[in-house]
Amino acid sequence: METILTSLAGFFLGYVFGAFPTGYFAGRLWNVDVRKHGSGRTGGTNVLRSAGWGAFIITIIGDVLKGVIPVLLARALFPANDLAPAVAVTGAVLGHNWSVWIALIARPDPTARYAAPPLGWIQRLAHQGRGGAGVATLSAAMLALFPPLVLILLAPVIAVLIIIRYASVASLTAAISAPLLLAFFVWRGDAPLVYLGMMIVNSIIIILVHIPNIKKLRAGTERKFGQRLAERQRK
Repeated sequence: METILTSLAGFFLGYVFGAFPTGYFAGRLWNVDVRKHGSGRTGGTNVLRSAGWGAFIITIIGDVLKGVIPVLLARALFPANDLAPAVAVTGAVLGHNWSVWIALIARPDPTARYAAPPLGWIQRLAHQGRGGAGVATLSAAMLALFPPLVLILLAPVIAVLIIIRYASVASLTAAISAPLLLAFFVWRGDAPLVYLGMMIVNSIIIILVHIPNIKKLRAGTERKFGQRLAERQRK
């Protein structure tokens, strides 16, 4: 029972921090509602395209802190429980993707039909609470949880972004590679098995939320990193 309660506490910590809509507030500093531009997400890529580099930098800093802080808190509060900081990672990613705060900020959709609570609350959260994809938050959370994984993957993922110039391709590269690399660390005994299970879950989340990007890549309509900003500056 204690393990279940501490794990729930870790997940709650992760969700509360992850759900903070950094990108939304960063865009507002430049009088831009990023939900009304591009993909409609509040993650760094869409903030860059719609509000510029200043808002992007603020968003990335905030998204990194959203991942690091709950993991460190969960580890400090429950030092004997490997599961608590691990589920804090998942909580942060889910909070970043489906933020209760963004759902509350959004105006009610008169055309939407939801079931009775509590199912209706979940439906509205899924419909109107879309945040970012959560790659920066997941990377930061994993850096706090198990630094070797991120430090090894950082250079090749950045190389993919620089060469290909599609943020979605770099994100998918990280999502596919991370569980494979973490499995190696678990096999060596350097990381607990629960970390691998958590990484698989989060990688699946990252891949699922990138399905629209995958479709755009196949159609040749996916925008390159920073492309919209560059076009706007030339006008």
